[in-house]
Amino acid sequence: MKNFRNLILPALVFIGLQTYANTKEPLNTANPDDDGKGKIVGQIVDEKSEAPMEFANIAIYNEVDSALVTGGITNEKGQFEIENLRYGDYYLVANFIGFDEKNINDIKIDGTNRVHDVGEINLEASTVAIGEVNVVADKAAVEYKLDKKVVNVSQVISAIGGTAVDVLENTPSVQVDIEGNVSLRGSGNFTVLIDGRPSVLSGSDALRQIPSSAIENIEIITNPSAKYEPDGAAGIINLVMKKNSMNGLNGIVNASVGTGEKYRGDFMLNYRFEKVNLFFGADWRDEINNGNMASERETYFNDTTEYLNMSGDRNWIRGGHRFKGGADFYIGNNTTLTLSGETGSSERGNEGGGRTENFTIPASEFIYSISEETSERNNDFYTLNMNFQHKFDDQGHRIEATAFYSDETGTDNEIEGELLADENFNPTNEYLSNVSTFETEDEQDLRLKLDYTYPFSEDGRFEAGYQGRLESEKETLEFRDFNQATNSWVINDEYSSATDFQRDIHAVYSTYSNKIGEFAYMAGLRGELTVREIQNTNAANVSSLNRFDLFPTAHISYPVTQTTDVTASYSRRINRPSGRDLDPTPNYYNRYTIRFGNPDLEPEYTNSYELGLMKRFGETRSFMSADLFRRVTNNKIDRTQELGEDGIFYLYTDNFDKDYSTGLEVTGNWNYKKWLILNASVNVYKYKITGDLNGESIDRESTNWGGRMNTTFKISDDSRFQLNAFFRGKSVSAQGESGAMFFTNISYRQEFMNKMLSATVSVRDPLGTGRFERTSYGEDFESWFRFEREPRVVMLTLSYKINNFKEDRGGNGGGGGDMDMGGGEF
Repeated sequence: MKNFRNLILPALVFIGLQTYANTKEPLNTANPDDDGKGKIVGQIVDEKSEAPMEFANIAIYNEVDSALVTGGITNEKGQFEIENLRYGDYYLVANFIGFDEKNINDIKIDGTNRVHDVGEINLEASTVAIGEVNVVADKAAVEYKLDKKVVNVSQVISAIGGTAVDVLENTPSVQVDIEGNVSLRGSGNFTVLIDGRPSVLSGSDALRQIPSSAIENIEIITNPSAKYEPDGAAGIINLVMKKNSMNGLNGIVNASVGTGEKYRGDFMLNYRFEKVNLFFGADWRDEINNGNMASERETYFNDTTEYLNMSGDRNWIRGGHRFKGGADFYIGNNTTLTLSGETGSSERGNEGGGRTENFTIPASEFIYSISEETSERNNDFYTLNMNFQHKFDDQGHRIEATAFYSDETGTDNEIEGELLADENFNPTNEYLSNVSTFETEDEQDLRLKLDYTYPFSEDGRFEAGYQGRLESEKETLEFRDFNQATNSWVINDEYSSATDFQRDIHAVYSTYSNKIGEFAYMAGLRGELTVREIQNTNAANVSSLNRFDLFPTAHISYPVTQTTDVTASYSRRINRPSGRDLDPTPNYYNRYTIRFGNPDLEPEYTNSYELGLMKRFGETRSFMSADLFRRVTNNKIDRTQELGEDGIFYLYTDNFDKDYSTGLEVTGNWNYKKWLILNASVNVYKYKITGDLNGESIDRESTNWGGRMNTTFKISDDSRFQLNAFFRGKSVSAQGESGAMFFTNISYRQEFMNKMLSATVSVRDPLGTGRFERTSYGEDFESWFRFEREPRVVMLTLSYKINNFKEDRGGNGGGGGDMDMGGGEF
């Protein structure tokens, strides 16, 4: 080996000197500022999607002897700048894995052409198999764009075998609690899109159902432009699904098993030939998530205090299956038609039970009981999608039409029983309460969209479009009491109802974007007409709404240097009350708690402001960003509880004055010598809520903060270890506060068979710290609740790639919000 090094070193020196001699030209003595060097600039884009290609490779060769001179990679805008090139003749080679490389010849750098702009270089997806090429480069775990953050799912190995929720546990701006509920910068009011289209399920429910192995990346859009629907005060979470673009048959198969009866599986196949691309996939899930809860409640009546203590198990059952498929038809070089659909069912259930202790001080008789709670929710659904796109030229001038239809039917059956017990909690045959609710729903949703994009200059673009949402839903709720004498269920009309909901939203929008020098800006305006009617059997009149709203947006960016960007944005958003919030029918939780909806609820309107600074470091994909944000919500919707004279707690939903969130989020991604990647973020914000409750002020505020860390150790090209940690501090609400929370995850992935097969082992919450606490209080009550999830859950996932399956890079299947059809609630 030593002799080999002794031979290589002189050879490298000789090649370097020869290259220098071939490229060296005499300095221009007529211009003393001419140092005899120049640069090559340009941009690389995907020829098919017209999307800028970040991390594409550029190699510069000497035209005389084809010696490699230097090279580089593109930034997030697909742009590159190769500096310090001595005067001479060169050619350029641009390439990206999975794309055909392209050569640019006849590049001459001299005193009259010191900056050679090669313009836009279009790369076309490769039509041949990758073969035995080893790809060891990684994307950044989180990438920053002008209006969004992009989370590359492949870099979060702790989420392998999990769902979208598991990915989001490690995402800046996103928080996930112990029960898997997702919030965006402290708010659970966000919209979920799948490839830019609405999900059949909404919010956290949708994210819990999508396997992470089917997701290419997740886009976090906290300040969407006017092109997006304004639902979700906190913004949009868009899941961009995987789809292959290679010729022939290829695909991927995943299977997972975990402790505590957790099983998942999915596969995706793709077959492309000539002018047609076919794709088909399915996923299946059957798992139980175990946990336990405890609660304490004190109520005050004059000189008497009543205590109600509960403890027991709370387990979540999640299951279901889904089949999806479709085809892309390439009608000529500039026209594409995509037809797709999916069908399946989802199953959600809860099982719980425990001990209840009820007594008063001054002392009275203790009442001991055993509670049994079960719920089972089943939904059958199908969706149909059609997307048509025509490009007038290769500069982005295009028109796109999208139609989406979904149909969902489901049932929800819940049984709540409480058996009298002795002091040792041995149950008797006497029920203190035994009730059941049976709910049915039938929901249809039709979305239509037409978008037109006209690039009137190299940097200028005009967009306009129409979107229509036609929604219909019918629900019935039967409340049943158990008659022990007849051993049968009897319908209680007081708590039963039927609801007929209709809502149409018609919207038009326009955006205008351009640049003044390096200063880029985009302004947009959206107008929406909403017509809504709700008929409920417990309401005397039809509740109707006819309203027109305007939603302005603005985005600006400025590159302070080649590696430093400043951005700012503003958007106005809306949170429409859900049908559950509007339904006036009493909802019987148990004999201690009853909930009411409010048909007079008004929507929330949020003004959101952001100011960001991002700094990239060299070619290591390391960066640091800082985002200042302020969010002001009017007509704040929140839930309150009151103690009735009968000792029952009544829950209500109402509009309060406002709430405010003002803070700073700092995120960093650090690559150290290719074997260590550290991604971390910290956010601190001031939260304040204002308003009145029963004539008394509920004004309160808190300083909230949280952080997360994702550390990846690359042990070798085929193995890596990852550690995740998450922390969220305390926060206040209208009638209480939630406690701090901390948990960790660890995982290890090993590749086999030239990366065709991989095995991943992960352990969730190895320290057993995952718990959630909440305290609520009023003038005549105080309550405390705690939930702990199952710790140290071990998951094993096996993945097998068929024919070198690769992810589609921004091709078909939406992504980037271009096919946004919205979401939201009633």
